[in-house]
Amino acid sequence: MRMKLSYRIAFAIILILFADKTLFAQSSMLTGTVRSGTETLPSATVSIAGQTIITNHKGQFSVSLNPGTYITVITHVGYKKIETSITIAAGKKNNVEYNMIPNDLLEELTIMGSKTGRERSNLSTAVPVDVISSSRLMQTGQPILIQMLNYSLPSFNAERQRYDEPVTYRGMDPNHLLILLNNTRYHNSAWINNGTPKSNLGRGSVINDLNSIPSIAIDKVEVLRDGASAQYGSDAIAGVLNLRLKESTGRLLVNANIGQFYAGDGFKSWLGIYRGFRLNNKNLSADKQGFISFAAEFRTQEPTTRNNEYTGLVYENYLPGMSHDDSVILKAKDDSQIIANGLNRKDFTRNSEKVKVISGLLVNGSYPINNRLKSFWTGTINYKNAPSSGSYRYPKGTAQVNKFLYPNGFKPYYKTIIWDATLIAGIKGITKNDWNWELGSSFGNNTNSNDVYNSNNASQQNTLGPAAPTSFYLGTMVYNLFTNNISFTKDLSHKNNNEWSSKIIIGAEWRLENYKLKEGDEAATMDYDGAGPKQGGSQPSSGSISSGDAINKNRTASSVYVNLELEPNDHLLIDMAGRYEYYSDFGSNLAGKLAIRYKFSPKFSIRGSVSNGYRAPALQQRYFSGLQNFRGNTGQTVRVFNNESNITRALHIPSLTAERALNLSAGLTSRLSPSLSFTLDGYMIQLKNRIIISGIFDRTKDPQINDILVDYPNIDLVQFYTNAINTRTYGIDAVLNGNWTIQKINIGLTLAANINRHAVFGAIKTTDVVTDISNYTKILFGVEEITTLKRDQPGEKVILSAVVNKGKFGFVLRNTFFGSTESTTIVTNPVVDTVFEFFSSRILTDCSISYAPKHWITITVGANNIFDIYPDRQIRNGEYSGGSIPYGANGGYYYLNMRFNF
Repeated sequence: MRMKLSYRIAFAIILILFADKTLFAQSSMLTGTVRSGTETLPSATVSIAGQTIITNHKGQFSVSLNPGTYITVITHVGYKKIETSITIAAGKKNNVEYNMIPNDLLEELTIMGSKTGRERSNLSTAVPVDVISSSRLMQTGQPILIQMLNYSLPSFNAERQRYDEPVTYRGMDPNHLLILLNNTRYHNSAWINNGTPKSNLGRGSVINDLNSIPSIAIDKVEVLRDGASAQYGSDAIAGVLNLRLKESTGRLLVNANIGQFYAGDGFKSWLGIYRGFRLNNKNLSADKQGFISFAAEFRTQEPTTRNNEYTGLVYENYLPGMSHDDSVILKAKDDSQIIANGLNRKDFTRNSEKVKVISGLLVNGSYPINNRLKSFWTGTINYKNAPSSGSYRYPKGTAQVNKFLYPNGFKPYYKTIIWDATLIAGIKGITKNDWNWELGSSFGNNTNSNDVYNSNNASQQNTLGPAAPTSFYLGTMVYNLFTNNISFTKDLSHKNNNEWSSKIIIGAEWRLENYKLKEGDEAATMDYDGAGPKQGGSQPSSGSISSGDAINKNRTASSVYVNLELEPNDHLLIDMAGRYEYYSDFGSNLAGKLAIRYKFSPKFSIRGSVSNGYRAPALQQRYFSGLQNFRGNTGQTVRVFNNESNITRALHIPSLTAERALNLSAGLTSRLSPSLSFTLDGYMIQLKNRIIISGIFDRTKDPQINDILVDYPNIDLVQFYTNAINTRTYGIDAVLNGNWTIQKINIGLTLAANINRHAVFGAIKTTDVVTDISNYTKILFGVEEITTLKRDQPGEKVILSAVVNKGKFGFVLRNTFFGSTESTTIVTNPVVDTVFEFFSSRILTDCSISYAPKHWITITVGANNIFDIYPDRQIRNGEYSGGSIPYGANGGYYYLNMRFNF
């Protein structure tokens, strides 16, 4: 018995001597909260002692730990990583709070600039990159994404138009900026900007509708300010804009916004909702789980009117040589008739800003199949109803009015329905040899359907009289884009004993494009009056598609590319790219790029790049044909003939080919202090064979044009697309960013500027059909077109903004300088004349104040254009310029925004 007891005592002693001391340690509980300012952060990842915890919907976490000192790492998408030490005491309650700093208050990390996928600070990239976070977009107080970017990026310009808002970068055309959604090429609009009115921004180009993406789903916008055809393919001439979507989970984000203009009209409302959920794979650790997020957005916009009241004649026309006294008598008679018929001159005024209803849905997500394989997907659908009014058709314009239907004339209305849809899906993984690969497909669609109502086809007056139709289906335009990509990326650093840092990506892409024009009603384009004076077609007829215009065209594009990034030491970064692409409709292109950054010290670097690029002619530019707006009250009909038509062939206009670009850039970056950074970049973009829409050729003034139009007796004026000119664009971008924290007050200051100039060089391409070449070139690309190219956009734009945050309060003040613009217009009524006009520069000031009474709600009140600044009016008609007005012509706007984060 004693022996057994002795054995037991000896065994207990051995256990005491050799057992791990942690068996006797008293575990403690660590609790904490992760927040950013007053806002808690759900779905933050907390890593400590080999454990990974995800914060709950209140940003809270808890974990059981033994006493000791641990390294804690906290990460969250869009915020700077926190890495800190913490000591856990035995038997005590341990509570901590971590305050994360948004990336937009630091140097932004981006993968743009190189396709290798390596994240870099935007101060250390080899080419300039802007990164605009979602919080900075919201600080602009603008209700739509395009205008958010317009007041965030000095190189970015936009213009409000009837259908969409074309955007340009560095003063180039809209189709010279490539748009990506989650690093995938985004589809174009089916609508082509044909210059109706004549001086639209980016006249003759194809656009993208950035507003079709719910802005509440966007995490950040990355903009590569450099030519990138060698990396991304066609269209990347001025740069690349990538919309990165949110991946956050565990919270419901709701944004509600209302506002209107000082004038009391143009009421706007916006409701956005975002919710993300984790998709768990129980076989993987917490930091490798998937997610799925949903976003919905609904916007409305009421019309505004800023045009002058019409003061001209309505029922009568002044006769040539009429005396002043007789003109006064005729005007008095006309005024009396207006009153007698119960009309008001305000009835004749066209709306400045149109009614719009926009709604959209988005889903985004990824799911890890295993440690080496992940699927991903994105889907969007957007609906836009954008009715608008046309110019009033006065009864004095007898060629345009069916007097039986509209004895007092009429104001026609467009009904435009636009659908956008996108589906992206793919799978990515890593091989046993550490090659990262990605296989993805995407489909994009834009459908643009047009009707006109409260209108007439005046040529039906004599046949149908009062029974003639008053509404017309103009037709539908459709653009489809189907893309397939595969890429392989590998970090080669380990092969060089870690003395070099190098990464390579190789890939291939195949795209199928489809463009359709579906015919509208016959009466929308037909002239039933033959040689009579009445105009055929609906009023207006812009966008109408006849049976002869209807088409269904496809093309394919195949490409292979390679991108090599070398960093032999801490100072030198070299990025090289090459891409070969073949188009089924015009042939092949080879593009290359070399970019270098040299870091003299952590505070100062220089960078530069040289590349050649290209932009393939859009299917819309090659195949669009149709009637355009009638020119004034002269009874003349304008038609655009497509590039493959018998008319353009009769003019010896060749098939469209690719625009060829040469991009040069050089700049410097400097970290002036821990809180202050500066970048300065100069650039030159040379574009040969630039595609334009021609000026208007008048058959009545050129017998050779008249002979060519012999089979089109009802067409008076002709336009077409052609590779006609060569241009150079020179510019400078400068950005100064500062961020300081002084006694718990965070102050952010940004000064950003862009200056650009445009020049046409070389001879304008002509035709051997027309005898009078000098007159031909004056029409093909004459003084109107030259002025539009050079001066329709501000040559200077400067943004100075200040953001101040203290506790629950926030304050934003921003001044935006828009440089002057010019326009040239050839008028034909009452006499032929050339009108040159200059529009002064303007400074617009925006201001907002925010208050967060609780961590889950932020209330913002603000005003944009607080001093109610307007552009100059046109001398020739007293209206606001029909050219590019990036800040609009509606004056001051005030708003209320409420943001909920549950």
